[in-house]
Amino acid sequence: MKCFKYDDKLQHIMKYFSKHFYKVLYSLVLIFYFSCAQFRGPKYPEIIYNNKQPLISVKYEYGEVQIILPLKYDGIIPKNILFKVYAKADTMNPIISILQEATNEFRTTLPQGSLDTFEERNLIKIIPQDENFDPVSVRFKGIGFGRIVLPTKVIRAGQLIISGKTILKNNGSILPRVKVAIKDLDNIIFTTFSNDSGFYQIAIPGESKFSENLKIFAGDNFIFKPFTQKLNFHDSRKLKINLSLGPSKQMRGPLYIVNKQNVQFKKEPDIGSEILFLLNEGEVISVDRITPGSYFGYIEVELDNGENVIMEGWVDQIYLKELNMNMIKRTN
Repeated sequence: MKCFKYDDKLQHIMKYFSKHFYKVLYSLVLIFYFSCAQFRGPKYPEIIYNNKQPLISVKYEYGEVQIILPLKYDGIIPKNILFKVYAKADTMNPIISILQEATNEFRTTLPQGSLDTFEERNLIKIIPQDENFDPVSVRFKGIGFGRIVLPTKVIRAGQLIISGKTILKNNGSILPRVKVAIKDLDNIIFTTFSNDSGFYQIAIPGESKFSENLKIFAGDNFIFKPFTQKLNFHDSRKLKINLSLGPSKQMRGPLYIVNKQNVQFKKEPDIGSEILFLLNEGEVISVDRITPGSYFGYIEVELDNGENVIMEGWVDQIYLKELNMNMIKRTN
């Protein structure tokens, strides 16, 4: 019974509170509004200035970015270099271009905010004013202001390029997988092989351009005398040379090949006959007559100007073997 009386009393209180809640809330709003109005500041028709000196002064500075790029030269040195600085991935419009003599560093100063400070989207293009060099680029991330010292950049002469095809001299057909080498005197500086289509390409350092002893060799892995030619880059850094192996169309069968180095090519078959010159291994001879122990025939001799001439003479039979054009690649 006590529980029911308590519930009735609680319900009576709730009804009273609900009945007078909005009246109480409205009274509080009115009190708050008029109280704030008592503290409202005065209004002035014009701005009032205080002519007193401020206790704190603010100084504004125009920031700058200094860029330092150390340079190193490998081999020959260009006389002048053009530097172009690009910013924020804009590679069409440089923010500064400077032409100067080739020194050991490049320096420049740029306004604050001109560089991309989030990614390596800034670029220095180095353009040597010399046809022996190719332009090179340096990408870097900028800063707001201060100094940037970039890693040393090595400047080298542009590479020398030799390319072409390896072919049979008699019909121009493709010879795949021919060994090709570049030599300076007796030093091999590069070796490669032509691909299955007979194409080869070689790139060597640009400082070799002025060598007087640069030659290309091809065909060490074939039975023919290797192709050899002197290289001259005075007019261009790119040469196209087709490397031909074997006898030309002028050489007609039966064909034999020399199987040893320094074989005598004689004027007559007799012992003690005049020796015209010595044949290298892989030389091809077109045989015309045969005597016991000696073969008479014709060989091709390449002159210094690249022209081929036909010469006749005798070779001892023991230094010759018949040429099989189906077996021209060395097996060892």
